[in-house]
Amino acid sequence: MPLPKDSYFNRIISSMFFGWCAEIAYEFGLFHAIFIAGGGFGFACYYSLWLKLPHSNSDSDELELPDFPEASTLHVTQMSDTVRAADGSDSFSVFVKKVFPLWVKADAILVNTVEEFDKTGLNYFRRKIGRPVWPVGPVLFSSGNKARAGKEFGLSQEICKNWLDKKPSCSVLYVSFGSQNTISSSQMMQLAMALEACGKNFIWVVRPPIGFDINSEFKANEWLPEGFEERIRDSGRGLVVHTWAPQVEILSHKSLSAFLSHCGWNSVLESLSRGVPMIGWPMAAEQFYNVKLLEEKIGVCVEVARGKNCEIFHEEIVAKIELVMNESEKGKEMRKKAWEIKEIINNATKDEENFKGSSMEAMDQFLNAASKLRGEDKGEIHGAPLSVHEEKSCICIN
Repeated sequence: MPLPKDSYFNRIISSMFFGWCAEIAYEFGLFHAIFIAGGGFGFACYYSLWLKLPHSNSDSDELELPDFPEASTLHVTQMSDTVRAADGSDSFSVFVKKVFPLWVKADAILVNTVEEFDKTGLNYFRRKIGRPVWPVGPVLFSSGNKARAGKEFGLSQEICKNWLDKKPSCSVLYVSFGSQNTISSSQMMQLAMALEACGKNFIWVVRPPIGFDINSEFKANEWLPEGFEERIRDSGRGLVVHTWAPQVEILSHKSLSAFLSHCGWNSVLESLSRGVPMIGWPMAAEQFYNVKLLEEKIGVCVEVARGKNCEIFHEEIVAKIELVMNESEKGKEMRKKAWEIKEIINNATKDEENFKGSSMEAMDQFLNAASKLRGEDKGEIHGAPLSVHEEKSCICIN
């Protein structure tokens, strides 16, 4: 049954795994866009890998994506265990091969990124899907107010700020693998040894290692070197935070120098929008390709390890920390480029009388197109940007 003409909703925005929403949108005469919460390059690699599975018929450790040569060579270690085990008949492969091709039925693709530093991935989707692809990022979520932070964080914003205020400018390393990732107990031990050996100030958000409930109590006496937390606390050089910390506030502080991260896209955007270079340790999904983009294409990151089960020694971690945080040519160049990306992001989101950034323009184009429902104006939607700007609400499905 069609929606009334004066219906409040005329758009559906769905997640990348809900491509079937396009058929529902078409039935009700609604504009449908798929929203990619990650970056263009990372998800272009992810999309291509799952559809093509180039490793499934090759014995080589190196491979190329046949429909995305711009990505250059990938290594099998840059694939999650799930992808590596896929052969096309597994349940996720079957699901992806049904869902991803449905993207061509959408009216548009929205991507949480910025055109100026992610054009390669965006152009892949423009070529592959044949629909408008609008980069509308960064879509960032704040860590919340102080009341919420005090309840949810293992470290309050006030304590964090007071500690950071006492540290010199550009002297602190922030270490966090996000809310859904953790490392093995042996990797955790090596990372702790590296943080103690490097002599740098740091904030490290720790969660139980692989094999344990990630939200359970952290047992420092089992998973960290003996006396580690006490030595770090007594020296005043580090904060070991159980569960979570106010990440945005930490990355925004002038004392921050670098971010050792799993390079999930939200963390990437939060870091780069504040001009903080990264040390990448990707864990899953498209994180491996986010690091590839950041290191090889943009120059704001170095990779220190790859995956949840790789063997890593503390000397290697120390070397990467020093490379980024010391006054090496590499470190200085990374900080310079990170600040340049910060300015690019700031400009992309500006909406001033005489200047509109690329992300704001993309959002306007999306809203203008979506204001024209399916029917006689469909050709305009898939052609040049429309001039009508009509504010109506969206149904978001994720």
